[in-house]
Amino acid sequence: MTGKRVWRHSEEKILIDQYDTKTIKELMLILGKSQESINCKIKRLKSAGKIKGGKEEETIKRAYIQRGDVDNLKTNVGK
Repeated sequence: MTGKRVWRHSEEKILIDQYDTKTIKELMLILGKSQESINCKIKRLKSAGKIKGGKEEETIKRAYIQRGDVDNLKTNVGK
């Protein structure tokens, strides 16, 4: 068994609805999925046109903080 689990429609909807306001780590907790699984699904949904645009600036800030990447936070956010 590979440990892979099919994405349910409800999980896909949560990802689409909350993509711009939640970090990957937050989505991992909400959906119970791995970072790799979420990133792959985001890529497929973007290709299909179901996710448009990017993350909100506040979400990007939280992602840098969650990763402990303060240097990128200072140089890449708020430009």
